[in-house]
Amino acid sequence: MINAEPSNPGSHFCIFNCMKIFLLFLTICFALANAQGINPSKDLKNIPEDKIQRTFKVSRDSLRKELWLEVEKNEIVKVCIDKKVKDWKTSLKSSIFNDSCFVLQLPTLIGVESINVYVHKSNKTHKINLAVGMKYLNFKKEKVLLGFNEFEDRKGDIFISHSPEDDPERFVSVSGTYLVDKYPVTNCEITQLMWDSLPANPSFVNKQLKEFAEQRTSRKNNSIRNENCVTHDSAACLISLLQAMKYANARSSREGLKPYYIFSATDYDESKILSKGRYVIGNYDYDLYTYNRFILVEVDETSDGYRLPYYDEWMMFARGGDKKNKAPWGDSFVAFEETAKYARFATWKHYYESEPVGQLLPNGYGLYDIFGLVYEHVLFEERNPFKGLQGRPSCLKGGDHHVKKEYEQNSIDMFPYWKWINYGYYKSNYNGGMDAGFRLIRNIGNNAKWTEVKSK
Repeated sequence: MINAEPSNPGSHFCIFNCMKIFLLFLTICFALANAQGINPSKDLKNIPEDKIQRTFKVSRDSLRKELWLEVEKNEIVKVCIDKKVKDWKTSLKSSIFNDSCFVLQLPTLIGVESINVYVHKSNKTHKINLAVGMKYLNFKKEKVLLGFNEFEDRKGDIFISHSPEDDPERFVSVSGTYLVDKYPVTNCEITQLMWDSLPANPSFVNKQLKEFAEQRTSRKNNSIRNENCVTHDSAACLISLLQAMKYANARSSREGLKPYYIFSATDYDESKILSKGRYVIGNYDYDLYTYNRFILVEVDETSDGYRLPYYDEWMMFARGGDKKNKAPWGDSFVAFEETAKYARFATWKHYYESEPVGQLLPNGYGLYDIFGLVYEHVLFEERNPFKGLQGRPSCLKGGDHHVKKEYEQNSIDMFPYWKWINYGYYKSNYNGGMDAGFRLIRNIGNNAKWTEVKSK
């Protein structure tokens, strides 16, 4: 039976106010949970063990010093301490597995995350650092080989990467703590982090530059904001030097770090190294020449953020501890099949497309795709040692997937023959144009010390 009598206005008022109080109570609960590092909407409870991709076993003693765990994007991992844990705190999606283990899911973008651990019978907070998609390399007076000398193949044809007088082989002792991207930065990472910087309609007049920008815009239009970036996405390959630097600053800012690069207008009309940490580069952004054709870049030496590797750093990371060979696969005498275990050469189908990162073998430091796949932007810190580069501030290293498998003696094609690719090979990058990829590094604590070793 339906009651047709008019409802009591006072009862509506009571119900309305009760709902407001209840919603306020929920808001306070969520705020308190977030303040404690727990987000109920990010719970991983009841996750099946077969979904856990890796388990890290950590001793309590190792928590007393700086601890880094290397993880991948989107990975679900379990961290177990060899003592009972009082509490865990993190901003990531997570749950307590048992009295000594914790399960968490890593984020979708490369970077650094952390877990705070509170162990029983201790008033101290122990921090576990998570290097997402990066290698943690702690050098302690490590002897590394830099530079490169010319060499000959078995047929007597001389393939000179550069003159040994330019950048001669030499040994250096390195101490310092670095984070290095395991893979070249991917297209998804560029799209997601730089989303607001990507214009809807690029204003380029130059046909090729316009096509480059439209490729990036097309990726954005076919993506969803904040969607997951898979680990083995395709490598970004159409990034200018300036765009790589801006991405580095954006990644620093996202983690609350101090950006490394400072940009300003300039009257210079040619790219060059002005002095240590001061460069003039081409203003190749998504809206070309909005202000000037060139832009002044200065570095903040107090920065704790991400940056491009300097030339000697790239050489050190590329060699991965190798003090003997010309390339990770040995030298130019090996069969192409051996080279193809480390580098994606002779695979290109379209100029604008690269292949997925991390499909081949890593080098001695666990870094993937140092050769092949994409060229990488590299800066000179203070001096450009190569006469052929006319003092320019950067070059491209590594070679990309356009490298040819067959040698063409009279070819004027811009792409090199695969036997020419080695640690010493470089490509000019006069104004920092848009035809390369990159990976970032970070010197934790700005503690790097390089000392030349007198003898080999």
